Amino acid sequence: MKPLPKWFRVFVRVIGTASPRSMAFLAYRMFWNLGTPMAVRPDAVAVNNRARRETTMIGERHTVIYRWGHGPETVLLVHGWRGRASQFAALVEALESPERTIVAFDAPGNGDSPGDRTDLRDYLAVIRLVAAETNGLDLLVGHSFGVMGIFVAVREGVRAKRMVSIAGTADMNYTYGTFARALELPSRVDTLLRRKIERGVFDGDPGIWRRFVSELDPTDQTPLLIVHDRDDRAVDFSQAEKIAAAHLGPISELYTSGLGHTRVLSDPAVLRAITDFASEPARTRSEAE
Repeated sequence: MKPLPKWFRVFVRVIGTASPRSMAFLAYRMFWNLGTPMAVRPDAVAVNNRARRETTMIGERHTVIYRWGHGPETVLLVHGWRGRASQFAALVEALESPERTIVAFDAPGNGDSPGDRTDLRDYLAVIRLVAAETNGLDLLVGHSFGVMGIFVAVREGVRAKRMVSIAGTADMNYTYGTFARALELPSRVDTLLRRKIERGVFDGDPGIWRRFVSELDPTDQTPLLIVHDRDDRAVDFSQAEKIAAAHLGPISELYTSGLGHTRVLSDPAVLRAITDFASEPARTRSEAE
């Protein structure tokens, strides 16, 4: 989250002290605000336009799904918060082959999907929908907030032969904490906001802070590639280290410099690493090390 003006941080402190519940309500609205949907970048238009598009309902929300190719192997690409499928245009081109069907989607309120809000449950629903169409996913790729989505989906039953984490967040606490620190929320407002998120979005379940983590079950040996830029200002590099430390299956790591949070999605070295990872033979953890 970008640094907020000093006057706004003073406003948060004053209102948060005088009326913690009012500030928690305002912060809650800000936390879920998706803003204006991201436009398709000019260099992604051609790839975006040649996708087969369909709109499906996720609960009561419309979601646009994109598909490229007709091959028997299925690749699913999952964008981050305030993102869209077209951010993966370069990766789609790199992965395209007669053997693959590549799938991506715009989560509700993102890209071309209508709406003004979404949460991780929408991401999970789309991942499960795409996985159910096949005998499992051959490659599951997440970016940023979407990384939590792919981990939770696999931990809760989606079958994936390989996973890629790009600029991923390790847990919901980090996502929330980044927001709370940017606003410099007083402790009382912080507590109220956490409870409001639990009640207002997740039916009062306090377990979301442990459920929404980028970890698999300890016995899960799904191979994982972690890509993260050391200069990422949106998601700190420490998150990649945390994801790596928690993964007990085969693991590969590519850590770059100077690409930031989004340019890493189209860097030639990153694209080669992902395409190579998608095609290499299965390994055990000891072989990966």
